[in-house]
Parts: sequence; structure tokens; C-alpha cells
Amino acid sequence: MSKPRHGGSKPAPASTERQAADKRHARAEAACHTVLQLFASLEEDNAWQACEMAMKYGQMAAVYARKIRNGRVISAPDFNAAVEVCTSARRALRSLDAELVFAGHPRQAELAEAASASYQVLLDHHQLTKGKA
Repeated sequence: MSKPRHGGSKPAPASTERQAADKRHARAEAACHTVLQLFASLEEDNAWQACEMAMKYGQMAAVYARKIRNGRVISAPDFNAAVEVCTSARRALRSLDAELVFAGHPRQAELAEAASASYQVLLDHHQLTKGKA
């Protein structure tokens, strides 16, 4: 004889937390791919080459990206590495344009998208660590 089910439609707290983590990880993975692809394509860009700090931060982002297992953000350590990628990416982009507007740059939309995606990951990280020492 089976036990009667309780009619609650709320998902279990662990399930809700897991879904939130999965979404957060997916955003982080997408942001890392966006940033790394953009930085790789900017290697021939004159503005990128002229800004040594942007290039250095771009290299740092690539180093941190190698810490993400198989390029997939599936765990907390992977997410932490993605945060480092996005931090370096934001610094690189700010080196190109402190206001993150990229006015006049032929790849303005892509640069702005990478800045926004990186910011979202940093915001997710801030929400996770808020109130923790």
C-alpha cells in the first residue's frame, strides 16, 4: 500500500536552489564563451592592440577560463573561475572605454554585450556572497 501524497505544489527547497544554481551556471558559461570569443576575434583590432592593459586583462581572462573544467560551468569551483574570467573581462573592457559605451568602435554592440554578460555574472556572485565574510 502506498502512502498518500501531500497535495503541495511547491518544489522542494533543494530543488529550487538547484534550479537557481543551474541557471546561474548557464549564464556564467555563456558569458565566458561570449567574452573569450570576442577577445580572440579582437586580436587584430587596432584599438585592442593599442591598449596594453586591455590585452593583459584579456590574457588573464583566458588563464582563468582554463580553470573551468572542460569549459562547462557545472559546479561552484567552475562558477568561481567564471567570476574571475568576468572580472578580468570587465577590467579589459573598461581599459578600452571606462564608460563601457564603445562609441565609434565597429564592434560596439558585441563589446557592450560582453560587458553586460560579465556584469550579470558578477551580480550573481554578489547576490550569493552578500552578507558573507
